[in-house]
Amino acid sequence: MISSSTRIIALIGNPVRHSLSPKIQNYFISKYSKDAVYVAFEFKRENLREAFNGAKKLGFIGLNVTMPYKEEVCKLIDRLDTISSIIKSVNTVKFDQEDGASMGFNTDVEGFLKSLDEKKFKWIGKQCLVIGAGGVARSSIYGILTKQVKKIYVYDKIKEKGAEIVNNFKIIGSEKIEVLTSINDINSKIEEIDLIVNCTPMGMDITSYKNMLPIPDRWNLKGKYVFDMVYKPVETEFLKKAKREGATVINGIDMLVNQAALSFKVWFDIIPQTDYIKNMVLDSIEKNKIK
Repeated sequence: MISSSTRIIALIGNPVRHSLSPKIQNYFISKYSKDAVYVAFEFKRENLREAFNGAKKLGFIGLNVTMPYKEEVCKLIDRLDTISSIIKSVNTVKFDQEDGASMGFNTDVEGFLKSLDEKKFKWIGKQCLVIGAGGVARSSIYGILTKQVKKIYVYDKIKEKGAEIVNNFKIIGSEKIEVLTSINDINSKIEEIDLIVNCTPMGMDITSYKNMLPIPDRWNLKGKYVFDMVYKPVETEFLKKAKREGATVINGIDMLVNQAALSFKVWFDIIPQTDYIKNMVLDSIEKNKIK
């Protein structure tokens, strides 16, 4: 029950009205009897600094940060953890109760790796393709670089973002990264790719992206692992194609819930169980068509 002592955790981004994070985090809060509430705030980019400082001054426990603010919020953080300082992307903020300082974390990395480990992906010697170069893509690339992979191909329609990726990861092994100027640059090597990760909105259940594929339709995905960060719809056209052709598929729900559990640990030092909430989220999308 909300009282005068209840503290706030917020999701910030734009758009966030469709987000399932409040459902997930409020479930965790209730399960572990924390006097807190999790809400979502959607605002324009020019109001980010004001909103961030407002949350800090009002005594929020912390924040989750989603598109398009994961990179920009780094500039507002007092103390970044190692991962966030390298990839320049924060998805979780904790405000120190003693001095009010903001601490930035990135739980996307571990959430990404956990999702693949749960599907028994074997990393050693593998070749990976990451589509996109924003905050989630940076987290995925960082995670992949911690494994003994052979090669990481990166493609983003904004070429400058690819170059930034290489600079970001010099400290931990950017020699394994090859930036593609066109998705078609990898046509002749597609059979050698073991993992494809979509970190773009392609296929998202909104008019401008719905039914779009992040890869050429002619590619055969048999035997590959295909990870789509989009979770609405749960089964994108990309994942449907992958399933038809015999790939192992991972949807965005796994990533969403895994990184959420790790954010909860940042705020409360508890790793919550996730099996029930994953099923609950899937049921909500399938039955109620939550936006």
